[in-house]
Amino acid sequence: MGKKAPSRDTPRVRRIINRLAPSAAMTDKSFSRSAILEQSRKIVSSRLFENAGRSRTLLEYLVQEAVSDRADRLKEYSIGADALGRGESFDPRTDTIVRAEASRLRSRLERYYASEGQADALLIVLPKGSYLLEFRKRDPHAPAAATLVPKSGSRISPWVFGIVAAVCIAGFGLWVRNRFSKPAEPPSFTFDVELKVPGIVRSQVGTDVIISPDGTRLVFVSQGHDGVSQLNVRRIDRVEITQLPGTEGARAQFLSPDGRWVGFWAGGKLKKTALDGGSPVVVCDAPDLHGASWTEDNFILAAFGGNKLWRVPASGGTPSVIPVVADPALRVIAPQILPGNQTILITTVGVPGADQASIEALSLATGKTKVVVQNGTYGKYLPTGHLIYIRQGTLYAVAFDLNRLEVHGTPAPVVEGISYDSNFGYAQLDVSRTGTLVYRRNGIATLQWIDDTGRTELILAKPSQSVWPRVSPDGQRIALTTIEGGQTAVWIHDLKNDQAAQAATGVRYYSLWSPDGRHLVLGGGKGLSWIRAGQSGAPQPLTEGGIQVPVSFNRDGTRLAYYSIGAGTHFDLWTVPIESSGDGLRSGRPDSFLQTSAIETYPSFSPDGRWMAYTSSESGKMEVYVRAFPDSERAIKVSTGGGSIPRWSPKARELFYRGDDHRILVASYHTEGSRFSIEKVRLWSTTRLFDTGVFENFDVAPDGRIAALLPAGKPEEHQSENHVTITQNFFDRLQQRVSSLKQ
Repeated sequence: MGKKAPSRDTPRVRRIINRLAPSAAMTDKSFSRSAILEQSRKIVSSRLFENAGRSRTLLEYLVQEAVSDRADRLKEYSIGADALGRGESFDPRTDTIVRAEASRLRSRLERYYASEGQADALLIVLPKGSYLLEFRKRDPHAPAAATLVPKSGSRISPWVFGIVAAVCIAGFGLWVRNRFSKPAEPPSFTFDVELKVPGIVRSQVGTDVIISPDGTRLVFVSQGHDGVSQLNVRRIDRVEITQLPGTEGARAQFLSPDGRWVGFWAGGKLKKTALDGGSPVVVCDAPDLHGASWTEDNFILAAFGGNKLWRVPASGGTPSVIPVVADPALRVIAPQILPGNQTILITTVGVPGADQASIEALSLATGKTKVVVQNGTYGKYLPTGHLIYIRQGTLYAVAFDLNRLEVHGTPAPVVEGISYDSNFGYAQLDVSRTGTLVYRRNGIATLQWIDDTGRTELILAKPSQSVWPRVSPDGQRIALTTIEGGQTAVWIHDLKNDQAAQAATGVRYYSLWSPDGRHLVLGGGKGLSWIRAGQSGAPQPLTEGGIQVPVSFNRDGTRLAYYSIGAGTHFDLWTVPIESSGDGLRSGRPDSFLQTSAIETYPSFSPDGRWMAYTSSESGKMEVYVRAFPDSERAIKVSTGGGSIPRWSPKARELFYRGDDHRILVASYHTEGSRFSIEKVRLWSTTRLFDTGVFENFDVAPDGRIAALLPAGKPEEHQSENHVTITQNFFDRLQQRVSSLKQ
């Protein structure tokens, strides 16, 4: 698929918008109420506003207040409480939603009139520093924005970028100085790039693409057609890509301060390799890696998992532990050593997930931590003196005092729609010291049926940020975990009556229907719990422990399979006996099914209960295996090019699973006594599922159809797996956005 069009949100576009209107920023009284309302309806029905629910709501509210002569009501509190659903408890001193959404709406209006609305006679403008809309008449002599801004559906093909990239980037600063006479407003130039590698640009856990400190090279993870990941390097001003030898299985990459070395995790080891070539060197053993920072004095600060950090010489050695937080339920990710080498910036993520994470400063001298930002994740300090972080997919920036370790001022939304993992907390972005931002955009999905002919049918029309679809045993209901406004909830959708009811909320849940459809088992950060399907009430505890994820019941519901994180062994497979009565569910003593140094997830009972399919990293990549139940210590490999999330067919001797390219494959199998064999593996559907990372994005219904999360929108609008967005002179945009909130 071709590249996305360059961003329209640029200073040049803003100047065009200003030229389309009279110089005096005031409302034109000649427009009737009906004309204004009609223009508002046209805007909210446009493609640019299609998936922007809050912007639509805010615009309609502001328009209605303006045409009803209620401008005196347009205060930050009333907008947040009434229009944006915050309610009477809304406090604009601590909740910046109104300012953030106003900034987004202002940007969308500018982009609308520069593209889809370039011929509209009536301009709706939201001035900076005000919530009162202005209605202006277009200047008929103004230049057409279409000559400067590509239409929404246009693309820049990879070969065009390859030809012009070097000239565009090297000469852009000179062109701008010659073209514009206002050096006080340096441009921020955004463009999209397609990273042409075999397979897809994707890391199972962690950031896919990072940028060198000098802003000249991208280092990214790709997965080949065989499912094996590898590190790659590409200069921004060139098309050629170099694969780094010996980096098979790599993820969680990070760079040395001079940009000559890249560190990464692979095969239970922390490794490093030179960007200009050579063989990787083992630094130390590492059970996992959730971020690392390479210090100027040649040490590596690494988050190997849990609530601690480790410090190890970059030349190799034995890691020493740095205690961070006492709460074992918290996970430390994304460490960054701050200037002076005395403080580490970290993100701590708990059971509720990244939307309620905290960014903290850890003093190496005292061992104490100080909370810097709440309800934010993936914090980074920039040379501009700002702290950036992700909150619900939007990149915020705020001034940061290095001496006092405090933020100052109001956080400003800088870039929206950045892809991030709401569970683990990492985000798909990086910033060079020279001010180049690289990021990947997020998306939303719709729930649809897929049958064996490849035909799709919409189940839920409303797009959402969701994971973990679960079809009930009778096929009449679907449980779906949805994240909205930073809150996670499990919803039960009644397909027969077209109704939905919230089943559980407040923490991160992974759901599983009981075989009789009467209960839902919920996983989370403090063991398993259960609720009665279709009835209100708090979840009741079922098991004790840390992170536990329910996956399947055996046929009669007497045993449940789940995976749980273990000390030193990562995720392991367990089963537990279950009793069901009128009082609910009760568990017995859990039994270990498979516990190794590899990552094992998604244990799934076969229909007859004699076999267990699961996902394991024992080969160095995630693949699907089958073992007898109880375990006979013999594993039968099902997938060959990477695979996860096995699901048994209820109608045939087939085992579905998800490939690394997010398409569904199916393996036919044969059993005879104690023997299990795979006969054939084939692609079940060419439809590519919505990328939910390591989490479930499909389930098999009793009739053999598959309920799957698919990318929302038209296929031609979907981004490819190898798409990345780059913003040159990002520091200029950041400072403009932060300064705009002070005005």
